[in-house]
Amino acid sequence: MPLPTRTSLALSLSLALAAPMSLRAAEPPASGQAAPDADAVKLAPVVVTATKQGTAEQVTPASVTVIDGLAVERDGLDGLFDVAFRSPNVYFTSFTQNTPSITIRGLGFSDDESDSTSTSALIDGVPMTITTLGQLFDLEQIEVLRGPQSTLYGQNSMGGLVALRTRDPGFEFGGNAQLEYATGNRRRETAAMDIPLSDRTAIRIAGGAENADGYIKNDALDRDNTGGWRSRFGRIKFLHVDDAGGQWRLGVHGVNTKGGNDFFTTRNLADDHRSANGDAGQNDLSYTLVTGSYDRAFANGNRLAVNLGASRVDWDYWLPESVFNGPSGFNASTEQYSGEARLSHTPAGDVGLDWMGGIYASKIRRDSPYTFEMPGVFSSVTSARIKGSTAAIFGEMGWRFNPRWRVAGALRVERDERRMDWSSTQSSGPYRSVETLNTKTHDTVLLPRLTVEYRPDEQQFAWATVARGYKASGFNQFATDRASAADAYQPEYGNYAELGYRLQGQDESWSVGAVGFYTKLRDQQVVTIGSGGQSLTTNAGRSHNLGMELTGTWRPVRSVDLTAFVGLVKAVYDDYSTGGVDYAGQQFPNTPRQSYGVTAAWRFAPGWEAGLAVRHQASSNLYPTTTIKNDAYTLLDAQLTYRVDRHWTVGVYGKNLTDRVYYTRALNDLVVAGTGRVVGLRVGLDF
Repeated sequence: MPLPTRTSLALSLSLALAAPMSLRAAEPPASGQAAPDADAVKLAPVVVTATKQGTAEQVTPASVTVIDGLAVERDGLDGLFDVAFRSPNVYFTSFTQNTPSITIRGLGFSDDESDSTSTSALIDGVPMTITTLGQLFDLEQIEVLRGPQSTLYGQNSMGGLVALRTRDPGFEFGGNAQLEYATGNRRRETAAMDIPLSDRTAIRIAGGAENADGYIKNDALDRDNTGGWRSRFGRIKFLHVDDAGGQWRLGVHGVNTKGGNDFFTTRNLADDHRSANGDAGQNDLSYTLVTGSYDRAFANGNRLAVNLGASRVDWDYWLPESVFNGPSGFNASTEQYSGEARLSHTPAGDVGLDWMGGIYASKIRRDSPYTFEMPGVFSSVTSARIKGSTAAIFGEMGWRFNPRWRVAGALRVERDERRMDWSSTQSSGPYRSVETLNTKTHDTVLLPRLTVEYRPDEQQFAWATVARGYKASGFNQFATDRASAADAYQPEYGNYAELGYRLQGQDESWSVGAVGFYTKLRDQQVVTIGSGGQSLTTNAGRSHNLGMELTGTWRPVRSVDLTAFVGLVKAVYDDYSTGGVDYAGQQFPNTPRQSYGVTAAWRFAPGWEAGLAVRHQASSNLYPTTTIKNDAYTLLDAQLTYRVDRHWTVGVYGKNLTDRVYYTRALNDLVVAGTGRVVGLRVGLDF
């Protein structure tokens, strides 16, 4: 089996209803500098780009969380766990932060063990796998869109998407550097520099390293670094603005992380962050990504946008042999090439037609070998090479028939094809067998969406959306027998409805939002554990999720920012039986029915800023087993920063300050504990 496997609710609710969710950092003035002017009480404007329309967050018809780059640095949000921590109905489900996986509204809990995924990940508009987002650095903005995004992004966004936008080069020479030390002997060094080549051309170089012993004490090996990692990451980005105002961008991104895999252990040991495995295992991931884009606005309201990308991901994953008393893991690689071009039009006035049309194509090749052995009992060595291609056309037509109302219809037509060459060598005692298989599958789908928007004044915005979500058919690439490998699972479809409302204060110092949603799923793809420990994807006949998200942001005075959220979701199987067990009525794994959180930032004196973040989530069952329960828990983070002058910043921070025990994964009677208390110190330099 591949296993990459009391705050007050009233307080959160009152803040959410009295204050679209975004973390907008206000950089504290340096010691001795004058305070900002009166306009600083206004919330910073936020533009959502992942909708491909570039709209202000207040008038974006989607449930979205936006985190800007200053907040990422200020609060030390260097992993996907930290992003999930600040988003309603988003949960971290990974066994290690270096190869993360998340669920959104209950969907995505098996993305790291399946050929198809529920959550799309984008870096500068180019698709990547979610497991590559283990190191976040030098970012301009993070956007989390909840709900199916299939009309815009196709097959892998039934739950939603996470979009990272990296920082553009600046046209003035300068940069920054940061050193950090924290619990677990974690050392992190990052640096970035803008180098202008002319008044229209510049490059930005960013990179860093992170080394840590981790948070596991292995009693059998008498080591405290079996869950540690060593990571190197970097980026070079080029920006040129041509004579017509077109923006050319080219980026080369790379991450190389090598780490241990000593995470699965008994609950008694996990509660103390200890292990008794006989070796550290291996969890190494590296990727190289090349991104390119061209964006130009024309005088007649038209805009052309082109995105191109190519990537290679290598993932070497091996459990400690003591888990199954033998080797279990893989050395997998994925190559992907994609391109998209779209043309859009925005009318000049308050009424008229707007439209967008585009084409998309991609190719992917994945090598997924897998070894599973129980010495003297059973041995399986499989190899799966998957080749896939996607071609799509999409478009949207909107009509603002008066300044208050807009109706928009959108459609995506997509063709997905996959072919798998699979082989397996099975051994049991004196018996040995070899099986091979060549198989293919394809889908041609129509993915419509209809949205109605209503904006009675500058402070209010409401919308209703109905859409169709889709997750492509695929193969059981880790199957250990031919019959299971030949049984391709069916595409997953979802009929989706969303109703949302946002209200913003006239002085723009606060905003609140509420979103209600319902998804009726057919043939939901569910990963189960089959015979011989193999991970198999099956289809649940019918299932659904239903819930709401309340969000709020408030700046009562220039020196204080408050944000809050409440997430409620019921995500259950309606018709699903497997292994002789009827799961009808059961909540999806790793899907708490309630979550809520509050963050606060206080700039209490010149140069000083204090921050606090609290998240509570209800109990849930752990994936892939449904017998181990994760009790409800609350996590508390805090940070204190002092900006000495215009160059130097120092800060301390803490995560999970109450040292709360919780779990992120389970396997039979083994669990993976979430990170305990972490305290760190950072020093930054701007030049």
